[in-house]
Amino acid sequence: MQNNIKREIFEALKKIKGKDFLGAESLLKEILKQAEEAKDTSEQALILSTLGVLEKMREDYKAAWRYYEKAEKLLPDDPSLKLIMAQLMINEFSQYDSAIKKMKKVLDLVKGSASFEHQAHAMMAIAYLRKGDRKKSLEMFQKSMNGNFSEMSSSQNINLDVIEAFLARNFEPENCRIYLEKALSLAKLKKEDNEVKLFTKLLSSFSKPEVVVLH
Repeated sequence: MQNNIKREIFEALKKIKGKDFLGAESLLKEILKQAEEAKDTSEQALILSTLGVLEKMREDYKAAWRYYEKAEKLLPDDPSLKLIMAQLMINEFSQYDSAIKKMKKVLDLVKGSASFEHQAHAMMAIAYLRKGDRKKSLEMFQKSMNGNFSEMSSSQNINLDVIEAFLARNFEPENCRIYLEKALSLAKLKKEDNEVKLFTKLLSSFSKPEVVVLH
């Protein structure tokens, strides 16, 4: 059953990408019922989080939140779900303190995982900035660059939302430049050509009269 459900989830994701939201929803709810009958909590959580992705694509963030919350209750120690939920808290609900609390939980869960620690610190930097604590925001931003990204397995995992958030407020542009330089170094080290091009392009904006905000 497990392999069948994974195939169905993959098919649902293809439907979501193609904006066949009703088709994806029907398929996901059908296999969710199967997973519930089998009492497979990990599969239920995976399907629920996929339904969350679907609702985010529909821009129904409250519905997305409800699905992620259900998934988190099934897998309370899953750091990926907590990262997704914190992003919703920050971007859609302005619940900065709750997002920070969730990221601290992630840091407790993922000690030694450079990519997860980086994401947690970067998202905390955004949350602190949005709530007006620039000193703490900068502290988290600097922690997100721990070891100059040297422990991260891929430059694809580098959080660019934090750069967008900082530059949108003209906050610490020089540190943003340093961050992107370190990201570029990692991309070159890992021979990730697409990321090399991306970081090079972003860095080029710093020599122009206006800094380009990421999209």
